[in-house]
Amino acid sequence: MKHPKISVIVIVLNGENFISEALESVAAQSFDEWELIIVDDGSSDRTREIALEFSSRHPFRTRVLEHPEAANRGMSASRNLGIEHARGMYTTFLDHDDVYEPEKLASMLAAAERHPDADAIIGPNSMWYSWNEESQPSTDRPQILGITTETVLDPPGMINGFLSNSSTTPLGPLIRTETLRTLGGYDPAFKGMHEDQVFMVRLMLRHPIVVIDDVLHRYRQHPESCVARTHANGRDKQARYRFLVWMKMELAGQDSRHPELEEQIEVQMRECRGRHGRRAQRILINLRETLTGENQ
Repeated sequence: MKHPKISVIVIVLNGENFISEALESVAAQSFDEWELIIVDDGSSDRTREIALEFSSRHPFRTRVLEHPEAANRGMSASRNLGIEHARGMYTTFLDHDDVYEPEKLASMLAAAERHPDADAIIGPNSMWYSWNEESQPSTDRPQILGITTETVLDPPGMINGFLSNSSTTPLGPLIRTETLRTLGGYDPAFKGMHEDQVFMVRLMLRHPIVVIDDVLHRYRQHPESCVARTHANGRDKQARYRFLVWMKMELAGQDSRHPELEEQIEVQMRECRGRHGRRAQRILINLRETLTGENQ
């Protein structure tokens, strides 16, 4: 396909258990002007074999990429590699353990065409437990974003909402590819936890968005996900503080002020410092060194 309308980027690390289902959910879309870019972030299991087999069945619209020497570079760098190769007017993302509903691309594209002044379309996901045979469908629940839908939201968009409640962080937005590249993609300083929130903050501080009602994305709940593993190893609070430090620095560099956001950040940082003391100070120093060094 020479000119796909939408580029779908799937990043994956050792995802042999779930990736087939994710890829097939893209192939099952009712809208067919898509391309699929699979970025293997250094997998050591059968992930690449599965991806290549899928690509062989969809050879003109699927590419499988990897970092030089099949290195593991993290989630942000892998998304950026996909963005670099995207050919669609719009780009969206799918984690290897999630799936799209069949109308995902069609519904989001229709929303983008209804709202040409918006640079990104965002919709709620479904917290997906029933993929596991031990769970009942009734346990699945839609994400409540708490945002007025079908209205163009200027900066800061819905940052206030997901800063105070991380469960409202959007997944798989549809974004103009030109906007993605203008932003510089994802921040490679964030290789795992909060990489999506960092990106959404940078997007919403600079570009208008629209939220839609349709639940089009199933977010699989399982103990091997990045979020679950971060919580299990006790690094969730440390990762949160690092994100807050980054966001405070990001807001300080903006021309316009956002007092409510600044106050939320200060309150949450004080809570983290109260729990972590010297560790919080070390996070602050390390992040400043990172952002003022290799990533600027």
